[in-house]
Amino acid sequence: MAIALLALAASSAAAQPKATTSDNEWLQFRGPNGTGVADGFALPAEFSSTKNLVWKTPVPFARSSPVVTADRVFLTASEGDKLITLALDRKTGKLLWRREAVRARHMPIYRANDAASPSPVSDGKNVYVFFGELGLISYGPGGKERWRVPLGPFNSFYGMGGSPVLTGNTLVMVCDQRDNSFIVAVDARDGKVLWKQNRSNYEAYSTPAIYKPNNGPAQVIVLGSHTVDAYSLDKGERLWWVTKIGSYPKGVPVLGTDMVYVTADGGDEPFLPPFDEVLKADSNKDGRLQREEAKANAEAYDHFGWVDSNNDGIMDRAEFDFVRNSSVGGHGVTAIRLSGKGDVSSSNVVWNVKKSYPSIPSPLIYRGVMYLMKEGGIVSSLDPASGQVLKQGRTPEALEDYYASPVAADGKIFLVSASGKVTVLKADGQWEILATNDLDEEVWATPAIAGGNLYIRTRNALYSFGANAK
Repeated sequence: MAIALLALAASSAAAQPKATTSDNEWLQFRGPNGTGVADGFALPAEFSSTKNLVWKTPVPFARSSPVVTADRVFLTASEGDKLITLALDRKTGKLLWRREAVRARHMPIYRANDAASPSPVSDGKNVYVFFGELGLISYGPGGKERWRVPLGPFNSFYGMGGSPVLTGNTLVMVCDQRDNSFIVAVDARDGKVLWKQNRSNYEAYSTPAIYKPNNGPAQVIVLGSHTVDAYSLDKGERLWWVTKIGSYPKGVPVLGTDMVYVTADGGDEPFLPPFDEVLKADSNKDGRLQREEAKANAEAYDHFGWVDSNNDGIMDRAEFDFVRNSSVGGHGVTAIRLSGKGDVSSSNVVWNVKKSYPSIPSPLIYRGVMYLMKEGGIVSSLDPASGQVLKQGRTPEALEDYYASPVAADGKIFLVSASGKVTVLKADGQWEILATNDLDEEVWATPAIAGGNLYIRTRNALYSFGANAK
């Protein structure tokens, strides 16, 4: 019953958009506008605790990813009732400050997520963080709290996974949950709510991207369950949308020139059996399933709360059928043309690939090629213009789960497995493995790249690697 927690192209649609921030900074989850790309400097293909290591700093556990400014590295974490924001010195890794906020509530969160899963975002000076059990908080460069915006409580069995994004003075946060989903924009200077738009969506864990067309207002591109929506950045007006792209997305909409690429879960058939088959475990024959009755199936027992939407410890037919049907109607990797008004589902879907797509890691487009990193160590390269698969293979030393999204720089693709094996590819449609580095520690976070340094967060530490390090 589980769901997973999410040759050069000739067409101009396949081109990589120019980064909107300096390659010396990595200010949000997955870097400039969520692309996962930085360039213009050398990065090592081989590194370890003794090779090309700039520094290593112990940090509290969380699944959130680091962001990097000219002189800081910001992280979030949690310990007990404490929701933690950290600032490290970028050059040395020294802890500059640690700020703690007390949880406003305790959300039941699936064990594969945590209270500090969303990543920070920065304007290069201040930092902005989101915690599902509190809301949005901003700290200044010295650690002084500037403002906070309480949000929630939220109802999401797997927890909140999306991160805030910032453009100009507008901070945007998408809060998709089982019901009452919404997107909110606040003024980054004072935390004042600029607009809030309700969303007819359910559980999703995606971070939005910002699209700036040549004509018209900037748009917030939001990947939700079964829909991609575009909202105007200035007013929050829903401008256009595409349906049937899949459910329970965890990645980031990846922008190309006049195109956006998204991934989501699902299938042509439900991935859950009919409810009557599940009722074979209904020992008291009341036509419903209690959690203890599902204990014989370890996976069903572990994910029972996903289906039990009202958290009463009982799964009924309506709850089960909603989840069962939510997985049908689209899935895989979808390429969408960025234009139009209203429902553009029939006109703007350029291609869709329903095989070899990742559940959690986002797509990467680098130097005209799309890369997909799938569970089991399966790497695929595609032509972004057509969806044609150019090459598919495995990372032989890391045939396991992947939670981190791929990132790229210096002609290299960096893929980080759950156990901390970092596979480095030569960027090309016919990619080759350059090296595999073993950090020997669990990794959930997506790496950051800035100014010739690669930052990787493991369960207990943050590493900075560089080509010129000893």
